[in-house]
Amino acid sequence: MALLSKHKKVVILTGAFYQKQTYRNRTTIAGANGILNLSIPINRNPKELRLKDKLVTINYDEQWQNNHWKSFKSAYSSSPFFEFYEDDLKGVFFNKKSNLIDFNISLINLFMEWCEIEVKISINNDEVIPNPTSSLLISSKYISPLSFPKYTQVFYNKLGFLPNLSVLDLISNLGPESSSYLDLIDVNPMLKL
Repeated sequence: MALLSKHKKVVILTGAFYQKQTYRNRTTIAGANGILNLSIPINRNPKELRLKDKLVTINYDEQWQNNHWKSFKSAYSSSPFFEFYEDDLKGVFFNKKSNLIDFNISLINLFMEWCEIEVKISINNDEVIPNPTSSLLISSKYISPLSFPKYTQVFYNKLGFLPNLSVLDLISNLGPESSSYLDLIDVNPMLKL
């Protein structure tokens, strides 16, 4: 979100091959016992062919939406602002999108609205040469070079500050101040990669 907030236009590339263990279908939140990794199950390709990002579909056979929602509630129901955003989030989160990219974009648009980020997002379905910055952004194994200013999180007294979590953590804890917080983050170390 910090990177989005610094741009006027962003292109989301959907022509690349889907890679497992990336933030395409994952996020992290702060739970009572530390970082909680949440993952959206995807439908496996029966022919084991590599799928393009735009063709990856979500598997709704499991109750992952209910499980994730329980995790959100457990993590953020005592935060200062979750209750103000809960209904809007629930409306988008439980809207069953077929494709993973459509689901992700609907959440990104909601978070951008909450954080007052005005960015034109376009989709590029062409196969493109990956950009190192975008490749690192989606890698769940990469440690961000960005420095995140501390803010009070729900379990701060128990766990200390946990940086680089889902924007849901930021919004639940800072509410309307989330936009100002994002402005404080220097994204230049990421752009120089």
